Amino acid sequence: MQEALWFDDSECEAFIKSGEARIAAYEKDRIIALQGDVCTTLDIVRSGSLAMQSLDEEGRLFTAHVLSVGESCGATLLFGSAHTYVMQVVAHTPCTILRLKKSLVLRLCEERREILLALLRIISDRAHHLSTVVNRISTLSLRESLLSYLHHLSREQRSTSVVLPTTKKDLAERLGFARTSVSRGLAVLREEGVLSYEGRRVTLHTSPSI
Repeated sequence: MQEALWFDDSECEAFIKSGEARIAAYEKDRIIALQGDVCTTLDIVRSGSLAMQSLDEEGRLFTAHVLSVGESCGATLLFGSAHTYVMQVVAHTPCTILRLKKSLVLRLCEERREILLALLRIISDRAHHLSTVVNRISTLSLRESLLSYLHHLSREQRSTSVVLPTTKKDLAERLGFARTSVSRGLAVLREEGVLSYEGRRVTLHTSPSI
């Protein structure tokens, strides 16, 4: 799960008065940034949710990630040499976002260590997620990824009945797949008798070749 970056109302008001931030509101499906646009602000979701989307060669829309309250967009782009959006950002639901200028983000990082650490964690988590996705695409299928992870938990917890340490949404992000795909993958493995699950508890019944 992404590290939350949050400011209270009084802080937001101070940022806005300084001219280094603004609050923007968007209706559902409104475009916030197009692919190729230059990233000039760090955007923090205050209400609702944003979606990171891309179009494939056949014009099909793919939602890569949904950002909820407290999550941010632009952390990996704002200070990079290539600071353009690689996907379009749209309002997944009606939403409001706090848009912080680069100068303000830099000053906050210099003045408040917790802000710097939160941003570093966000960037590190994004890099890890990207590495996971690349590894999944090049090597492991969804089935292989699920079984590999579950067998790892089984060894770690020393039991064939394991408790997932994260939600299915977070598990999907960790493995680099869509949440719906992970849910379907688990359902297929249950139908095959490989495992059963209730809530976050998963019981492995067999040890098939991955």
